[in-house]
Amino acid sequence: MMLFADGLKVWHVQAAGLAFLGGLATVIERRAAMRGCNREPMPAWFDRFLRIAFLGILAAPTCYTLDTTIMPFPICIPALLLYMIPYSDLCEQHGGRTTLRARKWALFKWLRKRFHVQLVKTADLNPDQSYIFGLHPHSVLPFGAMIAIGDETEDSQFKKLFPGIDFRTLAATFCFYVPVYRDILLWGGVVDAARYSAKRILNMGLSLALVPGGATEALHCHPEKDVVYLKNRRGFIKLALETGSHLVPVFSFNENNTYDLIGIDNPLIDKLKNKFQRVFGISLPLIKNVLPKECHITTVVGAPIAVPKIEDPSKEQVQQYLNQYIEALRKLYNDNREKYNIPKTKPPLEII
Repeated sequence: MMLFADGLKVWHVQAAGLAFLGGLATVIERRAAMRGCNREPMPAWFDRFLRIAFLGILAAPTCYTLDTTIMPFPICIPALLLYMIPYSDLCEQHGGRTTLRARKWALFKWLRKRFHVQLVKTADLNPDQSYIFGLHPHSVLPFGAMIAIGDETEDSQFKKLFPGIDFRTLAATFCFYVPVYRDILLWGGVVDAARYSAKRILNMGLSLALVPGGATEALHCHPEKDVVYLKNRRGFIKLALETGSHLVPVFSFNENNTYDLIGIDNPLIDKLKNKFQRVFGISLPLIKNVLPKECHITTVVGAPIAVPKIEDPSKEQVQQYLNQYIEALRKLYNDNREKYNIPKTKPPLEII
């Protein structure tokens, strides 16, 4: 009975805390703070405050209940306080972690076998040049591209085909608010998608892998067609021009076959998912299967598009290279769709 009462108190505290965070939703949405779109970082103290508040509201009441009702010694609260130090260090905004142990986990090998991942090279890449790899499509999760280019085990296809290319991957800011998941991302070489963070990476001489369509594109994933959200995605093009990084289109065929979705083309569900995405910067897919389905994913890396370094590119220059990138992606898709699409009767690539 006491445990039930304590559990009820925990629920009340968490509900009040979530209500407080909900009150910040308008500010967060306006600043795009969770989506990594804001051009300037929030003050470090406020950024850390948001993270600690988020972690504390979700985890502290539960840890307190465990320590006072179940554990013989208080363990959870001290552990939570210690975890807050690396949790709020903001290292994802400054290049991430140097140890990329997650890329060598056996999980990569298992997923590569489950998805029968193949990496196809269409052109050489100069290891002395920095690149921005545009990964398409996002799907529910971009498994194919991440496994194909992120695997660093001994039999890594990417390291064999493109020796000397070192890169980091971008993810929405909110991903680094999720305990434990944040650490897995950092160990996998994932950093904050905010512009200031991405620019630091490229200026360090590293390359970037990103999904230009982002969470918005994930809302359009469909197992029977390929849709890429790209026509209004000028940010990564401008970033390439500002840093002189060459653009490389990458497409993973059959990426959308990993999950069965609920509520496809349902207006109400689409509205809820769109709102969630605007606030938190991540999609909220409704999936039927928790474990991704076995399928055959083929990731094709296109030829690099040479980009000059222009400190302050004009809108016309950004649009010029976006058009060039779109045409290169369309050609990459058309040249390979009959070889790798399952089924081969999929309609042509839709770019919106």
